[in-house]
Amino acid sequence: MSNDKNTLDDLPEIAVEFSRIVDVTTVPSKGRHYKYDASEAEHAALATRYGVESVMALQAECDLIPGRKGEYKLKASFTATITQACSISLDPVTEDVAGNLQVTFRQAPRRVDQEAIEVEFDAEEEDFELLSSQEVDLGELIAQHLSLEINPYPRKPDATGEELGYKIIKEDQLTEMEEKKNPFDVLKSLKHKT
Repeated sequence: MSNDKNTLDDLPEIAVEFSRIVDVTTVPSKGRHYKYDASEAEHAALATRYGVESVMALQAECDLIPGRKGEYKLKASFTATITQACSISLDPVTEDVAGNLQVTFRQAPRRVDQEAIEVEFDAEEEDFELLSSQEVDLGELIAQHLSLEINPYPRKPDATGEELGYKIIKEDQLTEMEEKKNPFDVLKSLKHKT
C-alpha cells in the first residue's frame, strides 16, 4: 500500500531573503544581544519579496533571553529605508520604516496526538511561536514584521490627485462637508404641515 500523504521533507525549500539563524541552546542565562545589517544582495531579494522598487537599508537589534521551562523571549527593533511607487503619480517615494516585536519561543510538545489540538489564546498574552528544533531564524521574523509596517499606499507629499483626474479630500475638509450635510434634512422637507 502506498502512502500518498506529503511530509515536511517532501516540501520544496523556500528561499529566505534575510536569514539569521540562532541556536537557542547557546544563549547564556543572561541573554544575548544581536545586531544585524542586511547586505546589498539581501536588500534586492527583500525588494522582490515585498514588491517594492528597492530596500536601501535594513538594520535590526535583538535581545534573546532564556526564560522558564525552555522558553526564550525575543525583543527586537528594526529600521529600514524603502522606495516604492506613489499610489497616485507612480513616482518613486522613499520612506523610513521602523517597528518593534516581542515573541516568546516555546518548545513544541514531543508527542502529538492524531486528534486536533486545541490551543487557547489570551488577548493579553504576547505572541509565541513553537520551536520544532533548537534553531530560530531571527532574520526571517524581522522580515515578516517589516512587511507589516510597509505603507500599502505610499504618496508623494505634493501629489494632488489631479494626476488621475481626481481631487484628494483632506481629513479636515471631510469634517466640514459632514457638518454641512445633514441626512435628516431630507425628512424635514417630507413632513406634512398640519
